[in-house]
Amino acid sequence: MGLKTVAWLVAFLGLTSCRSTGSHSASPSPGNQAKDAGTLNLTEPNDPNKVPLALWSPSQRRATASYYFMAAEFALLKERDAKKALQLYESAYSLDPTPFLGGKVLAARAAAGDRADALIDARKMVLLYPREAQLRYLYGNMLALEGQASDAIIQLEKCIELDPQNEAAFLELADLYQNTKQTHKAIVVAKELTRHVPSSVAGWSQLSRLYLINSQHKEALVPARRAWEMQSANPQLTQIYAITLQLNGKLKQAVRIYEQLYHLDPTDEELTGRMVDLYRELGNLDSAIELLDEMIKQGGEAKPAVQMQKAILLWELKRNDEAARLLDQLVKSYPDSDRVRYLAAFGQERMEQFTKALELYQGIAANSPLRKDADFRILMIIAKDKKRAKEAYELAKKLLDDPQATWEAYGVIAGVFGDTEHYDDAWRAADAGYKKYPDKPRLLFMKGVYEEKADKRDACIATMRQVIKVDPENSSAHNFLGYLFAEKGEHLDEAEQLITTALKLKPNDGFYLDSLGWLYYQKGDYKKAHLTLEQAVKMEPNEGVIFEHLGDVKKAMGDKAGAHSMYQKALRSSIEDSDKQRIEKKVTATQ
Repeated sequence: MGLKTVAWLVAFLGLTSCRSTGSHSASPSPGNQAKDAGTLNLTEPNDPNKVPLALWSPSQRRATASYYFMAAEFALLKERDAKKALQLYESAYSLDPTPFLGGKVLAARAAAGDRADALIDARKMVLLYPREAQLRYLYGNMLALEGQASDAIIQLEKCIELDPQNEAAFLELADLYQNTKQTHKAIVVAKELTRHVPSSVAGWSQLSRLYLINSQHKEALVPARRAWEMQSANPQLTQIYAITLQLNGKLKQAVRIYEQLYHLDPTDEELTGRMVDLYRELGNLDSAIELLDEMIKQGGEAKPAVQMQKAILLWELKRNDEAARLLDQLVKSYPDSDRVRYLAAFGQERMEQFTKALELYQGIAANSPLRKDADFRILMIIAKDKKRAKEAYELAKKLLDDPQATWEAYGVIAGVFGDTEHYDDAWRAADAGYKKYPDKPRLLFMKGVYEEKADKRDACIATMRQVIKVDPENSSAHNFLGYLFAEKGEHLDEAEQLITTALKLKPNDGFYLDSLGWLYYQKGDYKKAHLTLEQAVKMEPNEGVIFEHLGDVKKAMGDKAGAHSMYQKALRSSIEDSDKQRIEKKVTATQ
């Protein structure tokens, strides 16, 4: 039915209705607008001889309003003309001022772009109809769109109180709580939705996602399963259920769900990656390779990355020749692709084929956006080779000047400086990284470590105290500072407190037990020192310095032979060159 036809019917209805009462009237003309008491705008007839709207019968007003409503719906849904719909909704509301039509006016006004006016009208509507849940929902939704979260929450909570079946209000309210970092309240709201509307697929899905966001993986299982059972053909719900199963260690079930998804879209690279990881966890690498082979046949942009995954799986299966051939072919097939070269190099590096990895990284063009990343990977490789210490140091200095260096890069660079015994450069690099990334106390800890190696003991102590202040659960900082004091035999009570705190944070750590044992030695409590160091040796049976400390305790207790035996074990264990000469002298002294 066209708009003109609807208008004609409205006019005809008005005419016949008036005749039935002995009067003459016509439908309101869209020309002139006048205010009807207590309502929004409605167009009045031009002819003064016609009956005023105030004298229309209630049934005639409602019938005419219904046709204005139909015309408005047509304008909005078919013609997509929000402004025309708004005018018609307003006329309908003026004739029959119901909360339903009032809500239509608000929605149309907002759709027409008059969001500020719509918000004002919505507030008035809520005051006029305080117990109309849908108007509360509309007002809350408008407030949320304007960023007024607190006020929106109040309106949505009132809406739910008035109408516990309003699914949209529950969903909107939970989202608002989540967006304002009130996840616990969001979960409560989502649970209430599933209690009041147990058939709400969106409610069960939202509840499962909120649990997952809050790392409550076990709690997410039931709602994820309920949502999936209601709409098992929905890919999004299926994926959420599969992820939830995977996070709960139900790998075989997760694989079956993922396989359903894969059949729906075998070209989904992310999904394929998830399945490959699952097969890995299950130890079914052959199935993972079969899956990747299917993906490779699909072709497309994902093909090189998928081939890389296959190569890595081949390495894990010890099918080294196949992996090498695949990687070589990959680079030959895409000779101009720095991305492919970088992926191939990373794969070779991961499989500890460092020479080949270096060759590939070095082949990346100087002007490539991957050049800096390639240099960083090169640094990590050559830093392990003591013969290339000077080269690593020069490359680290170059990368330090990169303004876009990540916090991990600063850590690696500081480590390279430290490994090459450029300790001042090392602590400065860590300090620069921490200033740029103040939320990474790991860099601050590294600064303290290298300050101590650079003979800046006071600076090291201050830095470690700062680490403990910004990161009270950093067990390494507690132990490092405690051992620093114990080593010199100073502040022993504070040292004991620091080391015992470290052990509370990380119980049965062999190195921390060594620190505590050495502290007891410095206090002269050799019995406690002996018992503690015996525990430390069990935890770290290859650490030479712990055997040395145990030897010192035995010597102090008069057990010269036992001390000699411990010093010999220390020499056969893992020790640094700087410690070796000292321990050799102790071996000689106890013969």
